[in-house]
Amino acid sequence: MMTSRYGLATAVLTLLSAATNTHAFAPSNTFGAKMASSKTMELKEASKSNNVLQTEDTKRGEVMTFSYDMSIDPKYEKPTYPGTGNGLSGEEGEYDVIVIGSGMGGLTCGALSAKYGDKVLVVESHIKCGGSAHTFSRVHNGGKYSFEVGPSIFEGLDRPSLNPLRMIFDVLEEEMPVKTYTGLGYWTPDKGYWRFPIGSTQKFEDLLMEQANDGPKAVAEWNALRKRLKTLGGSTTAVSLLNLRQDSGFLATTAGSLPFVLTHPDVFLDLNLTFDSLHKTVDQIVTDPFLLNFIDTMCIFCGFPAKGAMTAHMLYILERFFEESACYSVPIGGTSALGNTLQRGLEKFGGKLQLNAHVNEILVEDGRAVGIRLKNGKIIKAKKAVVSNATPFDTVKMLGKFKLVAVRLELDLIRLSSC
Repeated sequence: MMTSRYGLATAVLTLLSAATNTHAFAPSNTFGAKMASSKTMELKEASKSNNVLQTEDTKRGEVMTFSYDMSIDPKYEKPTYPGTGNGLSGEEGEYDVIVIGSGMGGLTCGALSAKYGDKVLVVESHIKCGGSAHTFSRVHNGGKYSFEVGPSIFEGLDRPSLNPLRMIFDVLEEEMPVKTYTGLGYWTPDKGYWRFPIGSTQKFEDLLMEQANDGPKAVAEWNALRKRLKTLGGSTTAVSLLNLRQDSGFLATTAGSLPFVLTHPDVFLDLNLTFDSLHKTVDQIVTDPFLLNFIDTMCIFCGFPAKGAMTAHMLYILERFFEESACYSVPIGGTSALGNTLQRGLEKFGGKLQLNAHVNEILVEDGRAVGIRLKNGKIIKAKKAVVSNATPFDTVKMLGKFKLVAVRLELDLIRLSSC
């Protein structure tokens, strides 16, 4: 059960969801009513057995974030939904780099590798690229309605900025038209309608004064949180977010921040926060329920509430969203425009995207990934690397006969997910 801490975020997501009610009709006698009740229970149990299996094993504190079957041998077959393809496309060949999955990470990796001279193939099980960044449509009463599968609003895509995605577009010399907005409206059960203003510190403080239980206290806590993370937040302007990594290469890719570090030596004291969960810092400073819930909704931009959101991701929002030039950007044509833009960059530099091509196995020789085996049985070789943009759990399963390695990796992943 979620606590009130996540109430606002839950309410926003609930308003975006639709529930379908099925009504059954039975004879008016008691026996018929019992039979109908029994049938209803059977249907509910069948529904549970088909759907709940995917969620029973994955927990992260009080919030369920992902629902994966993490076993090496899955207990159920993944369903194929109409319009998603059968995964049987793809031809044999040889490339320098093979990328599995066409999410933002996969397309970025493929496009940049192609730009720098590699022969690249990106394979995607779905009939659309973009991972969670795509749109589907439904027709109702003669009208066509589009729905976003993943995030639909962004900041910093309207012009060159510190947004890593915009940086990738600029590197690939690709443009994506957007519509800009200076605020975001919310409708929540306890507060009704209110609007978060972007690009103005004063307007946000006015919002806290209006909506928080104790306005002056909420403003003070908000400013204290920003002050606590100010030095670390300033580092986001000193070094590109594209250079952040979690291995020893971190030192080399962030060398450009040396001038900032020399003038802000206290940044070293906060480096441990960079990849830590934001809630650990928030919970030390913020107590106002409205402000806590607001921070959680902002963290949804990276897919989590504050518990689970990497502090490095949120530093950009805490710093950038309150500068006067900040605004929300909505891709014209929907979120699918993100994937289409990266696909253009990939293909411009000679890379190839193969849709409806499901990968059954990553081929390994002498401890090195050397290719993939597709669902249709075709083998594609990789001279330099195989990169997986699939989930860690799906990637483990694709390791095929190397299950001893896979089991160790899976246990590490499970351990990490429980932290």
